[in-house]
Amino acid sequence: MVNSLFKYYGLPAENTPQQQIINSDRKGMERRDMEKRKDIEELKRLLKQEVGFLPEGSGLYRLLVEAEWLETEGREVLIEAGKLCPDVLIVRDGIIRVWDMDRDKERTFGFGLPGTIFISKHSFVMHLPSHYEVETCCRSTILRISEKEFRRAVEEDHQLALYMMHYALGELYSHERRNSVIHNGTAKERFRNLAVCRPMLLEKVPQKILASYLGITSEYFSVLKREILKGKR
Repeated sequence: MVNSLFKYYGLPAENTPQQQIINSDRKGMERRDMEKRKDIEELKRLLKQEVGFLPEGSGLYRLLVEAEWLETEGREVLIEAGKLCPDVLIVRDGIIRVWDMDRDKERTFGFGLPGTIFISKHSFVMHLPSHYEVETCCRSTILRISEKEFRRAVEEDHQLALYMMHYALGELYSHERRNSVIHNGTAKERFRNLAVCRPMLLEKVPQKILASYLGITSEYFSVLKREILKGKR
């Protein structure tokens, strides 16, 4: 009788192959939605760690839900130097690297860990081509938000605008602290500070990149790594 009613209304009958496929697709969608909600809640926790609070209301959640979620397997360019890219990037998992070329030598200026929000200042603020190249260093999950959507969200949500102001001030502090801690002292002291402050980088970022960040050769980086990490054991 039930199957007859399904047939009468033009619906696939229960327990038919067609209905089983529909049920399976529905369960798959529900599972993916649940996983994404968990990802967003974890990302909100990371963003709170960066500033110390989260904006009230639904503005941030809506921004994260509507963002483009990118999955990368290794090194993948997110912002290409010399090209206009005003998008906003948020690191959910993995690590991003910011670098440029000094003639024939790579210079790494910084890294973004989970919870990092990054923009090309040239592109976002002045609509100029980006000076820096931005790429993932390892398997990563990155949220990409268009400039238009980001500006709209901030203009409409005072709490979100306040959060972003605090985040920007925190970035200025981090830049000064990085210069006073990571980029100060002898090569050995810089390596030790990196190992203490950012151990995740030693685990996931190629040695050549870390050497360029510390301003030393890859060979000398290997010497310091053996010497300092061996001393910890």
